[in-house]
Amino acid sequence: MERFEQDPDVGLMQRVAKEDRAAFEELVLKYQKKVINTIYRYTGNPGVAEELAQDVFVRVFRAAKKYRPEARFSTWLFTIVRNVCANYRTREGKHDRQMDSEASPLLAGPAQQNPESDYQRKEVQQKIQQAIAELPESLRMPLVLNHFSQMQYDEIARVLDLSLAAVKVRIHRARMALVEKLSALNPYVETTDD
Repeated sequence: MERFEQDPDVGLMQRVAKEDRAAFEELVLKYQKKVINTIYRYTGNPGVAEELAQDVFVRVFRAAKKYRPEARFSTWLFTIVRNVCANYRTREGKHDRQMDSEASPLLAGPAQQNPESDYQRKEVQQKIQQAIAELPESLRMPLVLNHFSQMQYDEIARVLDLSLAAVKVRIHRARMALVEKLSALNPYVETTDD
């Protein structure tokens, strides 16, 4: 099995295990936005995303003494993200798929100069987020990890405990489902096969 002691985040996590709060803060600062964005893309709710991200980092801190570098730190972290999201979905059920009208400041992109284009951009983002929220559970998390967290297929396979082929198929199916959902919103969008 491959060892990952050279991963600088593994070193930080080993310091966290020795109750080094500065190392923990460094990990939180490095991954906070990525974790919140991933959870937001999964849940569609910025308030829930921030709350669940806090839960993720509490779990990271509590698990520090048991942590073993058997994968990259980010793989281990996003396995926790996956579990927290799955627990949330189980607890909340499928009724919580609506978007909050206000986005978190951590989710905000660069400010737009033109209010009309800003409104259109937000409207498109809401439609995309709603389409993602409507994906089956088995397709949503692989897509979110790949597209929004920029994870490679092999890392997603480890996070989700799937084969590499299964990850590729699920991401492809998720993309095709999104193209179909979004083209229904705009009949002028042409669909193409990859």
